[in-house]
Amino acid sequence: MFNAIQQRGKLLAAIAGVAGILAMTAMSSGAGARDGVAAGVSSKIAVESHDGQVLAKVIIDNQSERTVYVPRVYLQEHEPEANLFEVRDSSNGDPLDYVGMMVKRAPLTRKDFVAVKPHSKVWNTLDISKSYRFVSGRHAYQISLNGSYLTDLSKLDQQSRIEPAPVMFAHVGQ
Repeated sequence: MFNAIQQRGKLLAAIAGVAGILAMTAMSSGAGARDGVAAGVSSKIAVESHDGQVLAKVIIDNQSERTVYVPRVYLQEHEPEANLFEVRDSSNGDPLDYVGMMVKRAPLTRKDFVAVKPHSKVWNTLDISKSYRFVSGRHAYQISLNGSYLTDLSKLDQQSRIEPAPVMFAHVGQ
């Protein structure tokens, strides 16, 4: 009995140690000001699903004190030309296949970015209905954005990740 209690105590100590490491990792990977990353840049996804359509609204919110730059493809297209999102089946966590357009592009240049002024928001709604292989019938899904932004157009290789919280939505596939 004492041995079982001792082993349980060791297991709880190990779990607490891992939790502490994860908490420190989460704190150090935040959107603080480091290496040109501007604090105060966030994004959000809102999804509407009706009449066989899935519309994903991407909102970029720049509450920092400087202009940031987001890829133009988030804000100008009505149907994605690349796999901008990760869409998963909520019942099993499996990712949906991206079956939409894949426009072959050269490496990104300054012209491929849109300025987002300090203390402003930009948004666009993308129709992703034909871009992902949705399952027929009513299903629940989770969507997240594969996003990034720049703080300096002269440093195109230093994009910062922009990761809004995943959003759940229901869709009736054909």
